Amino acid sequence: MVSILLIYLCIRNIDFTKSISLLKNADIGLIVLGIVVYVISYLVRSYRWDYILAPLRKMKLFQSFYYLVFGFFMNNILPLRLGEFVRAIVAGNKLHISKSGVFATIVVERLMDIIIFIISFFLIALFVPNIPNWLQKSFIACALIFGIVFIALFFISRDENKFLKLLYKFNLSTKLTEIIKTAFLKFASGLKFFRNKKLFTVVFITSIIVWIIEAYAYKILFLAFGLHVSAIQCLFVIVTTGIATMLPTAPGFIGAIESVGMITLGIFSIEETIAFTAMAAIHFTEMMAIYILGFIGMIKEKISFSDLFSFALKKNSSNNESINEQ
Repeated sequence: MVSILLIYLCIRNIDFTKSISLLKNADIGLIVLGIVVYVISYLVRSYRWDYILAPLRKMKLFQSFYYLVFGFFMNNILPLRLGEFVRAIVAGNKLHISKSGVFATIVVERLMDIIIFIISFFLIALFVPNIPNWLQKSFIACALIFGIVFIALFFISRDENKFLKLLYKFNLSTKLTEIIKTAFLKFASGLKFFRNKKLFTVVFITSIIVWIIEAYAYKILFLAFGLHVSAIQCLFVIVTTGIATMLPTAPGFIGAIESVGMITLGIFSIEETIAFTAMAAIHFTEMMAIYILGFIGMIKEKISFSDLFSFALKKNSSNNESINEQ
């Protein structure tokens, strides 16, 4: 329902004749180049995740690439980011490490992205006039919420015993206490990279590189549809739409990316029809790229689509590893 509402708000004033004309005149060569640059950003994401996973298991270069892709692949098929659970389960099974630990590394990865988004938003906002007040307040709220989460995870990684002492104060049953304790310790194992300054620095720098590369992919794709948008403006679009993907929408964040992308491009005086057409086309192009990588990954890793779907349905198993994980 959220996606339907957002799409309706996007298209109600769109000139579809003009939109179709823009699509017909798109530069296919630039679209292909944009996809290539976009895929490179996923290689850098994989390199970053290898570092976050390092305390759990030493990784070969790009070993985690297809496991990472499976997460995004399933996010484009299932709602509520269930793809993240799929990614944790597949990686845990293939690498023979704790699924809860792997899930913790995904939480850290997402948190690093959000931190980069928030920092980028406020830096770029210094030079961008006419930013809607509600958008600024949204990022302030995100800064407060995710700042607290980041601090909490940091202190958990430094001293797990404080959480356990707090747990014992609730006087839960022995069985329930042991289940929570075991699940927590496995989750906390995925936060160990916080303890290593070198690993943290590499992850922070590669996070910046990921979004710079994606900004240039957007710049190329916008140009394919006749839009001359600077790399900084493209990064601003990525930052705002990235935060918008936290909305509960249909699979693939349909509606959220288009609507917020239109609003952001509107700040740069880009007309609604052109902005919607470009955002919808780029979103579709990105989804197709992930679908292709996902199917290639299934062939390479010998995993069927039904396997990936069943992993999503069994997401609760990651919360019960203390009972059934070997």
